[in-house]
Amino acid sequence: MSNRSEDILEGFKVTELGSLPDEWDVVTLKQIGTLQDGDWILRHDYSEDGVRLLQIADIGWGIFLDKSKRYISLERAKELGCTFLEAGDILLSRMGEPIGRACKLPILPYPTITAVDVTIFRTKSSVVDSNYVLFSLNSNIALGQAAQLAYGVTRNRITRRNLESILLPLPPLPEQKASAHVLSTIQKAIEKQDKIITAARELKKSLMRHLFIYGPVPVAEAEQVPLKETEIGPVPEHWEVKLLLNTATLQRGKDLPKQNQIPGKYPIVGSSGVIGYHNTFVCDGPGVVTGRSGSIGNLAYVEDNYWPHNTGLYVKDFHGNEPKFIYYLLHLVDFHKYATGVSVPTLNRNFVHSALVPIPPIKEQQQITDMLTSVDKKIEAEEKRKESLKALFKTMLNQLMTGKVRVKELEAMAA
Repeated sequence: MSNRSEDILEGFKVTELGSLPDEWDVVTLKQIGTLQDGDWILRHDYSEDGVRLLQIADIGWGIFLDKSKRYISLERAKELGCTFLEAGDILLSRMGEPIGRACKLPILPYPTITAVDVTIFRTKSSVVDSNYVLFSLNSNIALGQAAQLAYGVTRNRITRRNLESILLPLPPLPEQKASAHVLSTIQKAIEKQDKIITAARELKKSLMRHLFIYGPVPVAEAEQVPLKETEIGPVPEHWEVKLLLNTATLQRGKDLPKQNQIPGKYPIVGSSGVIGYHNTFVCDGPGVVTGRSGSIGNLAYVEDNYWPHNTGLYVKDFHGNEPKFIYYLLHLVDFHKYATGVSVPTLNRNFVHSALVPIPPIKEQQQITDMLTSVDKKIEAEEKRKESLKALFKTMLNQLMTGKVRVKELEAMAA
């Protein structure tokens, strides 16, 4: 960005952070709060319960992840002179990706401290809103500075002193609060989407349990379905139980080194799903691929022609069964039980072929497939909505933090 005054829009000024509105200030973290590193806690200090030790794994991009499960006793924490956290403290990660990311500590039912790779930030100025500061710390403005200030061979750590020098744009307090409100509203919408997606996935699990025990009948009619006991549990009397070998024969995928891949329209499907696209294919679609090494048991369904990568096993022969039904059916198989190797477990297709699976008539396979596909489409639509909200959040975050979008403009648009 040019710093020449004639290139600055009316109502904006040149600052250390580039062009910002005239009434905004630029401040360092040290000017608006206090920063203190967490405590050195050694492994022999750990205990079964007591004071929760938070670590960088708990700090997401603006979200408290609540992942670590380490504790030290209250007596030991006091003996070491640890700093006890307060709800509302902002925690900054001195390591990891992205470095400098921050979250706010929620109210927790137990006392907490942090490890040394976490810096505690507490606002001390009456002219700053802590929620605005949190959002600002997770914007490109602050994270970009943190990345530049990191040190070490791989530039993967930042000191508290360097964190203190990070510059933040500071609008007047009412605009800070209004901006934080807008971003919080989008964030809550994302959290709501997460709950919708989780509920839809639980519905799918419940539906699958029902369909593979009673078949494609309404729940109210399940008790009317005649069942038979088999080696794999109860299934409808008219279903068969077959070896996987005779239901969906698996074959190892074809090697395709990265340097030999030529961009094209055909998906390359490996252990973690689609890993790229190639200009030719070796299998006609539709196809089903499961992870052979790495992500064992991960399943992918492809509608069109594809290249099955050698990190996966693909269904070579569906034996007349509905291909997408086979994709859903394979979710019932515990692939890890058939893996061999210790350091890098690998799925042995000869072993997994001995698995027993329930097979309904083809008409019921199609009905089951239609029902589960309908739920999958619902989940996919909700995930797309979540991704759109996340993109909107990132856009609004960085535009609100630079004054490119002002809250008063948003209010005028909404009026």
